[in-house]
Amino acid sequence: MKKFTDKYLPKITTRLTVTLAMLMALKFIIGKLSVWIIPGTLKVGFSFVPNVLIGAVAGPIIAPITFVLSDIINMATGGGGGSHFILAFTLLEAVQGFFYGLFFYKKRLDAKSIKDWAYTSFAVIVIMLIGTFIFTPLLIQIYFKIPIKVQYFAQGRIFKIFEIPVRIIIIMLIVPALQKIPSVKKYILN
Repeated sequence: MKKFTDKYLPKITTRLTVTLAMLMALKFIIGKLSVWIIPGTLKVGFSFVPNVLIGAVAGPIIAPITFVLSDIINMATGGGGGSHFILAFTLLEAVQGFFYGLFFYKKRLDAKSIKDWAYTSFAVIVIMLIGTFIFTPLLIQIYFKIPIKVQYFAQGRIFKIFEIPVRIIIIMLIVPALQKIPSVKKYILN
């Protein structure tokens, strides 16, 4: 356990706290933006970008805490779309925060490297498999009584598969570019 914390626990500083607060605010703002890829069926949001950055900065120990705080603040400020607070969805956010931190913490990405494209593809598939394709439909079935088959085929969750390449491309365009900026590089890679 000590090796895990030594490798994945960043030094908690004022700079880290402020950076995470800014990324949480960015996540809240970007969470309001989305684009219809398939009109009426597939809407792609971009909150995964600050999620990746939170994971890159905070790691798998601090990122889940940040994701939980972000979810609670989002619900408290009415960002939950009028739904009630459900602890299971907040715990799912923590799990996703863990995986974003595990995959992207101090991970140098190069847009020219096929290996990095494969790594990012694997990370996105695992994160979306856990959050989008398994546990979110399961929780919706448990709490809102909408069968998983209905979610996938009548409501179009199956089309979320087309979001995977969009996420991979955006991550591989943004993160390596940010890692080249010296003032940002120290937050993401150090």
